Parts: sequence; structure tokens; C-alpha cells
Amino acid sequence: MDFNRFLAGKSNLIIESPLSNVIRKIASLKSKGVRVISLAAGDPDPNLIPRDILADLASSILREYPSSVLYSPTAGLPEFKSELVKFLRKYDGVNVDPENIIVTIGGTGAIDLLGRVLLDYGDAVIIENPSYVNTILAFRQLGGALYGVKLNVDGVDINDLDSKIKYLLDKGLKIKFIYVIPTGHNPTGVTLNIDKRKALLEIASKYDLLIIEDAAYNYLVYDASQIKTLKSMDKEDRVIIIGTLSKVLGTGFRVGWIITSDILLRKIVNMKQPIDFCAPTISQYIAYEYLRKGYYEKYHLKAVSKYREKRDVLIKSLGDLLPDLDYIKPIAGMFTMAFLPNGIDGMEFSEKLLSKYHVAIVPGKPFYIDESGHNTIRLNFSRPSMEDIVEGVEKLAKLLKEYA
Repeated sequence: MDFNRFLAGKSNLIIESPLSNVIRKIASLKSKGVRVISLAAGDPDPNLIPRDILADLASSILREYPSSVLYSPTAGLPEFKSELVKFLRKYDGVNVDPENIIVTIGGTGAIDLLGRVLLDYGDAVIIENPSYVNTILAFRQLGGALYGVKLNVDGVDINDLDSKIKYLLDKGLKIKFIYVIPTGHNPTGVTLNIDKRKALLEIASKYDLLIIEDAAYNYLVYDASQIKTLKSMDKEDRVIIIGTLSKVLGTGFRVGWIITSDILLRKIVNMKQPIDFCAPTISQYIAYEYLRKGYYEKYHLKAVSKYREKRDVLIKSLGDLLPDLDYIKPIAGMFTMAFLPNGIDGMEFSEKLLSKYHVAIVPGKPFYIDESGHNTIRLNFSRPSMEDIVEGVEKLAKLLKEYA
């Protein structure tokens, strides 16, 4: 059967995520009994998540809440949203009514819903360059035309942003929104400083644009810093914030949210209903009890100190073994981006590192929306052990010397 003639035209916009290719190769090696050190993951460390507590919560919830195995309201479980309001006020500085929260299937589900509701084919989306690869794919699959803005070590280049907006408006293009990951940026590890946060809001106001703030890494901040969410600084209701507990409870729970208002909120809920009807009810109940009983403070805040230690081990290993390598020291998140010497292709380097030394990293190029980033790689420090981080960097350094 030839299925090509049945495909919708828009299916031509669908391409495979480069991350799935890395995961597939790791799985293939492991199936052959090969030990792989992975600095490629986008997960928290499962050993720093109190799985026994989560197991007890799940067991008691299934016994005590019959509705935990049923559909919940499309916009989210009311109990969870009420608890989330208190959490967001305390940790994100955001005052929000529960009615303005839509619970989603992780941050990924939130990004997809916003793209579906906001984008017509050819609409301009301004995005950091580089940015999260699956967000790039999602917006492109939904017809968005992506325009990148340079990213510096302290966040998005404000002058480049202003110039890019003027350029697009002069071309008569419709700009729908600016998408940013201001804290613990994926893939670079950059965090937008407070002055640039203010400037970003001023630019959005000047040109009457929406901002989508992806706050996926807000709860993994390691160094004392004046970090405020854009949403908490927003006086004009033009910031739509996406949040998630994936880095707290684990990426498998799939609990995220969108905070917005008015017709946009109603359209998202109506769009969501025929897609997934609701986020997993059991996961929402577990998140509700986890926050309500104070387990976030008891367990996650301690885990953050361990992630800080892992970050420090990675940075020290890079500094000791590769003193000439350029990389970003993150103050938040799960990643750093490293810049290989000119002439070394990150895609080829990553392939060789995995096949020869069984160390998995992610090439940086797929995170760029243009032809730049050839010599970049993304390194994760949250998932591997400290010993694996050191060994992984040792083998990375060994391969770089072979190139030299």
C-alpha cells in the first residue's frame, strides 16, 4: 500500500527530531551490552527524585480518590490548580487566578497548543538562535516562519531583537510572538539578566507583541542571582508563561501549564479538548499532594544542591582537561553549550564520540534555525553521576586531541 497519496499537504512540514536519532543509537548500543555514558539526556536524575514518596502518594490517591482514574476537567484538576497558585506565587512571583491556568501534558503540550491557536501559515515567530529543537520543530510543523535573534552569554541580544522586528515589519510580515527560555536556556545554559528582561518587555510593549516565556528550568537555579520571571514583571498581560513540573517530579509525569487570559485562554481550552481531553488525572493528583504536603521543599530543594555539585564537576572537568575550550557556565538548568575548535563539525564529533568511546552528547546544530552552530555541542549534567561526568569529559578530551 502506498500511503503517500493519503497524506495531508501539511505533513510535508513534519520531520524527525534529531534527539530521537541520538536516543535510538544509545538504545542500540545498550541492547548489545555496551555501557554508554550519556551526557545527552534532558532528564533530572531519577535517584534524586523521592520515588518511594511518589509511590506512596500514588497508592493512597488510587485508594482514596476514585476520580483519579477518570477524566478531569480539560483546563485541569481544580484542587491542583488552587495549590499551584500558591506555588507560583512563592517561587515564580506570579499572582494568578486558578481560572487563568490550563494544565497541559508537560511543557511540550503547552507549546503545541499555543502554536495551534496562534499561528497561521507563514506567520513570523521570533526565537532565540539557538533554541530548543523540539519547539523549533513544533512551530515549523504548525506553519510558523522562524526568525532567529542572537544569543549572548547574558541572554538574547536586545539590539539584534529590535533590528529583527523592524526588518520583519518593514517586509510587511505579521509577527505573532517572541519565544524565549530566559532561565537555564536549552541548549546553551544561558540565563537572561534582569536588565535585559526589562528591555525585552519594553520592546514587546513598543511593538505590541506577545511573549511566550518557557519557564521549564525555573526550579533549577544554582547561583544567587536576581532572577524574576517575565510574567511577574509584566504590567500589560502580554506574557504567556509555560511551566512544568517535569524537572521536579520527573519527565514521565507530564504535568505542565499555560497561564494566560481572555479569548486566548478559551480558545486553548476548546482546542485542547478534542486533542487529549485532559492531562493525566493521576499525575495531577500526585502533583497536588506533592506540593500540598511540602515535599517540594523537603526533597527538591535538596536535590538542587546535588545538581549544583554536578554542574561544578562538569565545569571543573572541562576547565582542567580542556582549558582552551569555550563553554558557558550555567547558573540554572541542565545544560551547557561548548564550542569546538573551528573546523570540527559537532555532528561528526558526536557520532565518533559515541561509536568509538561510547559517550553520548548532543550536537548543537539542530538547535539553530539557520546554518550556524556547526561546531557546537550540548552537554547535560543533571542525569549522569559525577563519576560518569568526569569519565565522559576525559573521553571527550581524548577525542579532541585526536582531532588536533
